[in-house]
Amino acid sequence: MEQKVLNGITRTTSGKGQARALRRSGRIPAVVYGHSEPISFSVEAREFHKEFHTVSESQLITLKLEKDDRTVLIKDYSEDITNGAILHIDFFEVEAGKKLHTRIAVELEGSPVGVREGGVLEHTLYEVDIECFPKDIPEHLVVDVSGLSQGDSIHISDIPVPKGVVILNNEDQTVASVTTPRAAVEDEEGEEEAAAGEVPVIGEEEEATEEE
Repeated sequence: MEQKVLNGITRTTSGKGQARALRRSGRIPAVVYGHSEPISFSVEAREFHKEFHTVSESQLITLKLEKDDRTVLIKDYSEDITNGAILHIDFFEVEAGKKLHTRIAVELEGSPVGVREGGVLEHTLYEVDIECFPKDIPEHLVVDVSGLSQGDSIHISDIPVPKGVVILNNEDQTVASVTTPRAAVEDEEGEEEAAAGEVPVIGEEEEATEEE
């Protein structure tokens, strides 16, 4: 995966007042932690949004500070629920040659057989936790759902993973499935009930014959 570059400026003071001032000046407060002392800094909001259209924990980043460069991942962030603006970012410093835990997206591809027959595709798991070396982090995992019929499911154990990557989720966890629409189920149940109601009662038929 291509490693992106992000420039940061360290800050020696903290607090809500300074954070608000940084945001007003077009910068995002941030912190990086890991195997060394945490460092508070800020990044330019415009640069960040230009490089990162979506925030992903699987993207390796070269963070350039005044004194040194660090290889990091985005570990967490907070945003303004009213306008989506990012208010703060937590970065995690990774070490080359040392395995790490992170989270990556699961994407579906293909047109399921069951959907073409009237079923509904349900994507129930959008991210998985993985363990691997930094160099082996995949951008995302792709799951082919084209072979799913109605009633079929794909689980964690069915996902193909690149060499060196281990998924930490329970292998029985459902990733995607094709279900039968509720209306179709109700129609089928109604037809079964109607058919059951048409079954003749043998005792009643015999009584009617004797009376005749």
